[in-house]
Amino acid sequence: MSRIPLVKDPEDEEVRAVFAEIEDELGSVPDLFRAYAHHPALLKANWDKFKALMLHGCLSAQLKEGIALVVSADNRCDYSIYFHSITLQELGVDPKEVLRIRSYPEHVHYPPGEHELFDLARHANIAPYDHGERLLDAARDVGVSNKEVVEALGVMEMTAGFNRFADMLGLEHE
Repeated sequence: MSRIPLVKDPEDEEVRAVFAEIEDELGSVPDLFRAYAHHPALLKANWDKFKALMLHGCLSAQLKEGIALVVSADNRCDYSIYFHSITLQELGVDPKEVLRIRSYPEHVHYPPGEHELFDLARHANIAPYDHGERLLDAARDVGVSNKEVVEALGVMEMTAGFNRFADMLGLEHE
């Protein structure tokens, strides 16, 4: 059970507008955003960042969700593991591959370029003080652009922050 009440029926007009947009895009408002609704400007900023990274951009949805899942698994965030596992399956990823991403990420099957971005983003999450030049060089060697690197690292960074937020507040999957 959440350590703070989740906003179900917002009185704030800005929160109602963001909730309507989230529901239009995702089909429902995840509890993560219901918790952020206590701070309307932060809710909007995080929704805008989520949209820019997860709903738009140059990387495939499957890769971005895979990065989000492996980061959540490495961070042991049950709330986010559940959310990203379900989303990957909705995107058509085989449940065995979802389990592989979550439990055995060194055996994940991504095409060249995506594989290097997956490894780079994971490394940045679990070893942030090792700058990973070899992983960045490997990505560049297969033609990964700076925009793709920044987007993959952005997904990692956003997910890691959401993991910590969800865990601190005791959010449980819906």
